[in-house]
Amino acid sequence: MMMIMTSENDYLTKLKRAREKLPSHVFEKSRFEIPTADVFPEGNKTWITDWNRILKVLNREEDADHLAKHLAREFATSAVEERGRLVLQGKFSKKLINRELETYVKEFVVCEECGKPDTKLIKEGRILIKTCEACGARVAVR
Repeated sequence: MMMIMTSENDYLTKLKRAREKLPSHVFEKSRFEIPTADVFPEGNKTWITDWNRILKVLNREEDADHLAKHLAREFATSAVEERGRLVLQGKFSKKLINRELETYVKEFVVCEECGKPDTKLIKEGRILIKTCEACGARVAVR
């Protein structure tokens, strides 16, 4: 039986080539901060006035409906997007909404493997998969 020995240089060369294929934002050391919502209660409605900014920070512009439905489900109310704002039926405090945003980010945005927020939600059949663009991890979410 003959064993083929690969040198450490071959490994390092392959590692370097693999790292070059990754997107540049993977190597950035910026700290991700969960956005805080600007909440404006008016009568029996609560407005999240910076809805588009929140979606952009969370990289969920394509999945805006998912976040809106999540908030509506957690608060047992209806949610409607209106001119860059989200309107929730009922009075909800800024603290309550921001706490639920934090829960959403931990479950649906941040990657469990690398801790980066560079994820996308992909529906495969009836299963929702959180796919990390930084490390390639794939996790089924509820």
